[in-house]
Amino acid sequence: MKRPPQRVGCGNCERATHRRHCERTKDGDAVNSGHQMDLVVERATGLANSLEDALHDLTRARARVTHESGLVSVEVHENGGMSGLWISESIAHVDSRELAAMITATAARAAQMVADRRERILASLQAAFTD
Repeated sequence: MKRPPQRVGCGNCERATHRRHCERTKDGDAVNSGHQMDLVVERATGLANSLEDALHDLTRARARVTHESGLVSVEVHENGGMSGLWISESIAHVDSRELAAMITATAARAAQMVADRRERILASLQAAFTD
């Protein structure tokens, strides 16, 4: 008469109700892998949520910076392109080349802020996938 395979718990489950999900034979064959599937689904759901959150944050990454003179403010969108420009009415005394330099420097600072934000978002997403 053939004896049924001896079952061994994986040791990863704390509760007895979960132990039956991950019992294995001594040869390592899964008797019931329901618990393992639950873990895979939980991990995949967590990663999908992380991806969705990152995409949401990336599409809303914006920055608005005002030049130290207070004469120029620039807003950039998620790709670093200028989406808004505000110029004070007090610029009458400012040379056009100086104004252009203010706009350019302010836009560059705003674009760098968005790039830094995007980098943090992507680093967080990468960490979620490598944990």
